[in-house]
Amino acid sequence: MRVFSLLSASLLIAATAAAQQTGNPNLERVANDAYTRSHDYDLVHQHISVRDVDWDSTSFNGRVATTLVARRPAMDSVILDAGSGLHIERVTSGTTGSGPELKEDHVGDTLVVHFPRPVGFGDTVRFTIDYHANITSGRGLTFIGERPTSPRQIWSQGEATDNHYWFPTYDAPNDKMTWQLDASVPAGDMAVSNGLFEGDAPQPDGTHLVRWNQTTPSATYLVSLVVAPLTKVHDAWHGIPVDAYVYHEDSALAPRLFHVTDDMIDTYSRLTGIPYPWASTRRRLSRTFLAAWKT
Repeated sequence: MRVFSLLSASLLIAATAAAQQTGNPNLERVANDAYTRSHDYDLVHQHISVRDVDWDSTSFNGRVATTLVARRPAMDSVILDAGSGLHIERVTSGTTGSGPELKEDHVGDTLVVHFPRPVGFGDTVRFTIDYHANITSGRGLTFIGERPTSPRQIWSQGEATDNHYWFPTYDAPNDKMTWQLDASVPAGDMAVSNGLFEGDAPQPDGTHLVRWNQTTPSATYLVSLVVAPLTKVHDAWHGIPVDAYVYHEDSALAPRLFHVTDDMIDTYSRLTGIPYPWASTRRRLSRTFLAAWKT
C-alpha cells in the first residue's frame, strides 16, 4: 500500500511538472483534479429516451427522467449540463412526463431545474425533461449519412464531457449512475447501447423501440448509442455475452477480427484478481477499421 501511495505521489508530481513545462491543458486538469467538479446532489439514475431521429437535420426528440439525492439541506434547485442545441420543451415532476410542470432556466450549456419547495438533505428528487435536440454532428453524437461505401449511422462519443450535447445530465466523471436507454429507430436499423439488452418492440409508426439497461453505476460519459443497420454475432465468456455488432455483409469477418476478446477479458481478470464486472461487452466493426485491417 505504501509503495502504491509513493508511486501515486511521484506520478502526480511528474504530471504537475510536465504540465508546467509544456502547458498541456489535459495534464493540468489531471494534476489539479479539475475533473472533480463540485455539485450538491448524487445522480442516481436516468431513463433516456430517443425518438424521431432525422439524419438530414441531425435532430431527434428526447426525454430524460432523472432520479437524484440531495446532498445539502434546503435544496431548491438543481443544475444540470445541457448543450445549447437541446431545446427544452418542458420539465415535469416525477418520471412519467405527466406530473406538474417545474420552472427551468436554460442558458448556454447550463440547465437549472427549480423545485416547487426546498428538499432536505438525503431526500430523493425525480423529474422529467422533454426536449428537442438539434445536434452539431461530432459533438456528443455523430450523424453519418448514407454513402456508396457504407449505410447511414449514428454513434456517440461522450468522453469525457460531451454527452450533455445530446441529453441533459451531470457531465463530469466524478459521479456515477445507472441508466436505461430506449431508442425508437427505423425498421432496418439496430440501436446498441450499454448493459443488458431488454427488448425490441414494434411501434405503430413503423419504427421499433430497442431497450438497454445499465444496472452497474458508471460515469455519465460512458452512456453510449449506436444506430445503424447492424446484425449481432454472439459470443460469450463464462456466461457473459461478448457480442459483436457489424453490418450484415461483414458478419463472416467478426469471429476472425474479435476472437481474442475472450482471452483479453480472461487475462485481465486473472491479472487484477477481479472478475469482469459488467453484464456484457460489445464490439462494433466499422468500415474505417475494416479498410485499415484489409490493408
